[in-house]
This record gives sequence, structure tokens and C-alpha cells, in this order.
Amino acid sequence: MLRKLSAPLILIIFTVALISFSGCDKKETDKKEANDSKGSGETSELLKKDDKGTRVNLIVKPKKGDVFRYKINAKTSSSEKSPLTGDKEMSSDQDINYFYTEEVNDISSAGIVTYKIRFDSINIVSGIKSADSSVSMTYNSNIKDSSYTKPEFLQYNAIMSEEFFVRVSPQGEISDIYGLETVYEKIFKGLGDTLSPEQKNELKESFGQEAIKAVLQQQFQMFPQNEVYKDSTWSRSYETQILIFPVKNVLTYKISDIKEDKASTLLTIDADLAVEFMEKEFKDKGMTYKAEEISTGGRGKIIYDITKGCVVNKETSTNIDLGLKLSARGQSIMTSQKVKTELKVQLL
Repeated sequence: MLRKLSAPLILIIFTVALISFSGCDKKETDKKEANDSKGSGETSELLKKDDKGTRVNLIVKPKKGDVFRYKINAKTSSSEKSPLTGDKEMSSDQDINYFYTEEVNDISSAGIVTYKIRFDSINIVSGIKSADSSVSMTYNSNIKDSSYTKPEFLQYNAIMSEEFFVRVSPQGEISDIYGLETVYEKIFKGLGDTLSPEQKNELKESFGQEAIKAVLQQQFQMFPQNEVYKDSTWSRSYETQILIFPVKNVLTYKISDIKEDKASTLLTIDADLAVEFMEKEFKDKGMTYKAEEISTGGRGKIIYDITKGCVVNKETSTNIDLGLKLSARGQSIMTSQKVKTELKVQLL
């Protein structure tokens, strides 16, 4: 019997794998030292001109004590059509808004920035629908209605208004998240204190290093070690998965515009995402999964204030259109899977 690969499964994996135009690899990028850890970047330090043009030192260099308020909006829509859905399209949508405040708590001599973070509000609208039915769900951290107490929203309830800390390298990579002890205790209590020590450790690792990092890394744009000229490109790549298939995400960036005034210098950075399937066929327990029709990619535009060391605005979109063949015991079926993500980061 063929096992179904559902749209929600693709939604979860694909969102983590492709929505991030910052990228998430294992390379340490916080080794480069900044010249001055006390204040925001001076234009003369970060922008230099020569006979080749304007070159930019892309680093995260805010001022200690700076406070930023952000809104992140993440939308994901997915659909599936196959014999398992009666050859009718089944779709799901999710729209999440995060509002949070961050303060520059410390800057080390190596330029590593420690931010104090507090989530002020989270609201979610999600739904699943087919030709003859639909189910919807909403969550608002500011309204304690019937959905507020549902287990799937426990982690959101636990983190609201709790302060914790994030360390970010000068190149924009989150290297550590800490100070979540109170959040974990709320989650454990919400689960009735029934978890074993091993389960508690697993929850801490997945929630602290995965869920929170996946959200906040969207704000901290990752940069190369070397200076970059305007209109030149740089790229970075990392490996991940779409469903069960290993893929390589290749991100290409270009500084397309530089606007200078007395208060700040804004960079416009264009981004493109290409996805390479490293393997298109996977076999497991007598079943063969084969990706036969593949269309993937993404684009983005980032406005970065290099003077204040922060993203001002960021809009990205990614998509996947996958024709998947599932075979077992001489039988095979085709499924059509589509996922689209849209991300907006806004400095309020």
C-alpha cells in the first residue's frame, strides 16, 4: 500500500528549507574582528571608493543600547493533487505575524553582538480546505480565547513577554540563544510535568536552536567575510532537504543601490535562490520516491541600514512545484505538490 506524503509535511519541511534568504549552514562566521565595538559603523569605515567603484564592508555593527522593533510576516500556501485526494486539490494556508523588540545589550571586542529579545505579540491564521470541506484555526497571543489553550500554541504562550538573549556574529549569523529557562518551565508545566529528563533536553534543543532561530535569522541578513563592490555579486550555499530529497540551496546576492544622507546609508541588496536536487530518487522499505517534474526558486530584496547595522525592510518569496512518483509492489501513483512562501521583515 502506498504511503501518502501530505501537503502539511511539505509545508513544514519546505518552509524551514527554503524561506530563509539568510541561509543556515554550519560554517562559523563570527571569527572576523570588528575595529570598534562601542558604536555604530562610520561611513568612512564601511564605504570606500577606488578606481573600481564603491566597495562595502558588510557587517552587523549597531550601537550598544539601540532598541529596534520588528514585525515579521510569514505566509505559506501549499496544495496537493493525487489519487489519494480523489484527484481533487487539497490546499493549506498559514499566515503568521511576529512582533518583537530587541535591544543591543552588549558588543564584544570581536564584534559579536548580544541582543535582548522580547516577543510582544504573535498571531496566526491557518486553514486546510478541499472541494467539499474546510477547517480553519486562529491564534492571537493578546486574546485568551478557546484556541489560546490548545497544545499546538503552547510554545507561543510560553515565550510571550519573556526576555532572552541572542548572540549574532559581525556577519549576521545567530550563533547562540540563551536565557530561555523560564520559557521551558512554562512549557513543561503546560504539558503536566510528564516529560523525562531526556525529553526535556530534546525539547530545549529543538525549540531553542530550531524554532526561535529559524524566525529570528530572517531578520539578521548574513554577509560574506570580504568587502563587496556595488553591482558585484557574491554567493553562498548550504545543503538541506525537500521532503526526503537532499538539495543544495544556492543564494546569490548583489548590492544594486547605495543611498547616503546625513543620518544613514541604505543598501539595496537583490537576492536570488536556486535549488539543485542532489538526488531525485529515494528508496525505502520497498517503496520508491522519484521527483520527475521539478520547478523551484526564489527572489528577494533587502534594504539594509549599514550605519545603524540593521535590516530596514526585507521581502522574499520562494516556490516549489513538484511532480512526485510513488511506486511499490508493481503499483505507482503520481502526486502534484506545490508550495509558495512569502516573507516580509519590517523595522517599525
